Amino acid sequence: MKSLSPAVLALLGLSLAQTVLASEPSPRDLHAAQCVAALEVNTQDLARQVKSGNEASRPVLLDRLVSGTAFVGDTYLHGNSDEKQARELANQALEAQKSLSAPELAARQAACADEGAKLFASSNSLQRAVVKHLAKKRMDRLLGA
Repeated sequence: MKSLSPAVLALLGLSLAQTVLASEPSPRDLHAAQCVAALEVNTQDLARQVKSGNEASRPVLLDRLVSGTAFVGDTYLHGNSDEKQARELANQALEAQKSLSAPELAARQAACADEGAKLFASSNSLQRAVVKHLAKKRMDRLLGA
């Protein structure tokens, strides 16, 4: 049997190291999960408002969905493509934010909406188009359209 070359072993080692490192969420991943969770609660509330006839909430709903989607896209672009881990982090963040007071949650939602809007604005035109498309699809699902 032929042994592996040092170059192949080095690449394999690097690949394994990246896999191990990727299994631990980064502070960026944890922050994104907190924001996605906070914005998810906010979008659910806004969707209920729109469904009950408050059309003024519709543009705010889309803005919050764009912000949340921008966080997801930013996390993906920075190397975290583990969807299962991302969902687990978001679920953990949803659970953890239940301990926040209403003003604390509202402050987090506002800060995350602002940060997500900045992520969206700083992305390139293709990224913005994809984020906007995904946010509109999510809004249609939330509103039953």
